[in-house]
Amino acid sequence: MNFLEFTYTKADGTVSKRAAIPLFGPTKFVEAIDVTSLSESDFADFCREFGALKNDHHTQVMEKLAQYDLRHNYRKFNPDNMSNVTTDYV
Repeated sequence: MNFLEFTYTKADGTVSKRAAIPLFGPTKFVEAIDVTSLSESDFADFCREFGALKNDHHTQVMEKLAQYDLRHNYRKFNPDNMSNVTTDYV
């Protein structure tokens, strides 16, 4: 997994050193699963099964964040306000 360290400057001019594990990269695109080719019944099955999978994943993620007291540490960083960025694979 990738690990970032950088200096971040907020809109109010506050500067801080940050360390973060990125969940998504900056993007202007909608990332999606194209289900155009599915029949209605397959679409219904997929939505039910995929929804359950996502719910299970969310539960596991929240449990892990709680274990390390990180439940309230989700952040969105504007890449334009990041400097001295280093990326490592951990």
